[in-house]
Amino acid sequence: MKSKVLQVKDYREIDVRPLLTPFAPDEEALETELRRLTNPYIRWEEGRTAASGDQVVCRLVSDCPRFHREKVRFVAGSGMFHRELEALAAGMSVGETGELDLPEGRVSLTLTGVMNRVVPAPSDEMVEKLGLEGVRTVADYRAYLLAQQKEAAFQQNLYEPLRRLTRDVISGSEFVLCREDWAAVVNRELDRCRTLCRQEGMVLEEMTAQQFRGRIPVESYHELVAMTQFESWDRLCRYLLGRWYAQEDGFQPGEAAYEAFIADYTKTWHVSEENARAANTYENFIFDEYAGHACTVLTAYIKEFY
Repeated sequence: MKSKVLQVKDYREIDVRPLLTPFAPDEEALETELRRLTNPYIRWEEGRTAASGDQVVCRLVSDCPRFHREKVRFVAGSGMFHRELEALAAGMSVGETGELDLPEGRVSLTLTGVMNRVVPAPSDEMVEKLGLEGVRTVADYRAYLLAQQKEAAFQQNLYEPLRRLTRDVISGSEFVLCREDWAAVVNRELDRCRTLCRQEGMVLEEMTAQQFRGRIPVESYHELVAMTQFESWDRLCRYLLGRWYAQEDGFQPGEAAYEAFIADYTKTWHVSEENARAANTYENFIFDEYAGHACTVLTAYIKEFY
């Protein structure tokens, strides 16, 4: 490849903080996960008064056959039996009777038994049994869940900051870009698309708008060529940036990484190894790895401020 980088814009000089969406913890989701931790430890005890979530046994008396039953069992508040009758049972004591007018007629409900749902508080012992590395206490587990939330929010909001940072680094750097290198990037990508389509029994140049839909965001082969040509300038720049950063941090993809990628690709997409290699040549893999490395370096920088 004749194309090269003459000078790279230092991404550390670019302030990405105005591009970031502040992280706001979802306390309700945290509490839900902490409650889920206690699920294996929930126990049932015979009780006298029913509350939402308790198992109750009732006798129903009504002119409506559906609600005239000597014994019916349900979980109050679950909505699995009848919401209005479940709400009536919640708060009643064993032996107590209540009445409710329903569209089907009046129903008399007598509470005959209660099994109270006893939920213990989250404990360090429960956390220990999860077997999470470095997570031993409830406080540790809460911090672990919070970190997962933060990572998910970061990934969800990463696209625009990364796009703008990449654009600023590329536009602030100096490249020598050779037409034949750009053409090679274009042709490799079109060949990859051609191979993938052929594996599905289609000819790329003859595909209809309907066949493109859901596969590639274009409606014709000519649109695909135009899109690939447009995107390949930046792809070539990202590749060169990735090579530049690799000289600094030692990143070096090779045969072992390629074989691991092929193994994962065949498993994920349920294709033969032969088709996986045809659609993902070693040359393409190396190019994409270096282009991706540029994004990895810039993403790590963005994350410092999140």
